[in-house]
Amino acid sequence: MSPLVDKQSSQEHSIIENKGDAFRRLAKPNLAAMQLQLLPYDVLRNVLSRLSLKEVVRMGILSREWRQLRICHPELVFTKDTFSNITTDNTEQREEMTFAELMDFNAKKLEWLTRRFIKSVDNVLRPLWYTPTTTTTTTTTTTLDKFAVKFGLWKKHRYHIDRWVSFSICSRAKHIVLDFTSEDIGFGSQYDKYKYSLPLSNLGGTNGSCVRSLYLGNIYLETPPSFCGITNLKELTLNTVSISGDDLECLLLSCSLLEILSIEWCKPLSILHIQQELCQLHYLRVRFCDLELIELHASNLNKFEFDDSLKQIKLSECLKLSEATFVSNMRAFEFDEYGFDFTFAELPTGLPHVHKLFLLLNPDQVLRFSDSQSRFINLRHLNINLETFFYPDDTSWSVGLVNILELAPLLQELELHLGRDRYCSSAIRTVMAIEGHVHRHLKSVYMSGFCEVLGLAELALYILENATMLKRMVVDPVSYRDPSNDDIYSVSKGGISEEDLYDINQKRAFAEMYLGREEFRHILTIL
Repeated sequence: MSPLVDKQSSQEHSIIENKGDAFRRLAKPNLAAMQLQLLPYDVLRNVLSRLSLKEVVRMGILSREWRQLRICHPELVFTKDTFSNITTDNTEQREEMTFAELMDFNAKKLEWLTRRFIKSVDNVLRPLWYTPTTTTTTTTTTTLDKFAVKFGLWKKHRYHIDRWVSFSICSRAKHIVLDFTSEDIGFGSQYDKYKYSLPLSNLGGTNGSCVRSLYLGNIYLETPPSFCGITNLKELTLNTVSISGDDLECLLLSCSLLEILSIEWCKPLSILHIQQELCQLHYLRVRFCDLELIELHASNLNKFEFDDSLKQIKLSECLKLSEATFVSNMRAFEFDEYGFDFTFAELPTGLPHVHKLFLLLNPDQVLRFSDSQSRFINLRHLNINLETFFYPDDTSWSVGLVNILELAPLLQELELHLGRDRYCSSAIRTVMAIEGHVHRHLKSVYMSGFCEVLGLAELALYILENATMLKRMVVDPVSYRDPSNDDIYSVSKGGISEEDLYDINQKRAFAEMYLGREEFRHILTIL
């Protein structure tokens, strides 16, 4: 073949290769040139929503592109753990300090942590808000599902908190949490003057129309004269909030759609008496408030939780109130020693429509509970969680429980759960059924934590012999109730016990010895 032909063939091959390269460059995108901003906003926001806010903050530090995109996480929850730069000092240095030096050191450390926290929150929010040069009003195009700040802050930090609250409102946040309680700060009325005062007017009317739930902790609240309410608020939680009864009444009446209300450690509340009806309220929780009286008109209220800091209850007009929970704060103390004078005598009158009643008591309280002369005329289910910190010296507490059963003539289900911290005597004793009236409606009984506690086997025998309609009794030697908290155990909840099970066989043998009669075999189950 001639050189001329070879040259021509080589040129044609080169042209074909160049065209192929050009085609491949068109067909294959340049990955290095791809930009995050080319992705739809919703896609980027969805990516962020799958990360924790702490991970998002770290990613923003490492990637300038993410920071410049100004894509907001739908849930902005700021706590001390959100930021890696909010750290504590080691304890080696503090061990050598005097008490005065230690107090000064802790105060300076807390102040430093607070400054770092505020700066960190501002760094996250700054790219998301915009302040026009002609006004001090903060605006944003961000939309939030939740905005939360959980850190020990005070009135002196008002400038920053006000901006954050403004940002949450402008971002149309549905759920707002401002919890300024902290284990590092003081607690008591002497600190009320240092609490941050929330401007409720910022949440009123159309400004706060997107807010569905509001949690406030360690805050001072006062309703302004022209307050028009948080239009669509459905859930309100007040924890360690300084508010008067009149201001709380004004706040509740102005939130016409309120469904859930929780009040805890709020002072100086003494009486909560609202004459107008709270039409939508269906759940109410009142704890540690030292209320002399609570009287509400809530036709749809169906669940109520309270403790022995509440002295008098008037909820007789709450016709749908079907479930109530009482937790005793004094169950770890002997009443005679501490002069506790609370009685349950008027409770059936205050809660006449209750179908389910949950109680967390000690044996002495069970006896006092039975002093009432009125009855639970609608009670069908009774759950008693019993703490036997003090070993009963006699069976009087179980006699008191029999009296409680007589106060509920239509009771059908009974649960009795003993806590794990209990003392049981190993001494052999004679077990006989407690005397009492016949119960003609009780059908189901469940006892957990069954053991040698004086009065428990006697109570079980009474039920087996006197509940004429009883279909099933379960005796479980395992205790599921944790005495370290206020949670009430129920069979419907289930759960796993952390109790040492080494003596379960002994307790099971005790139950078999005194309850395992042939006449009860078709009813009784010993687990």
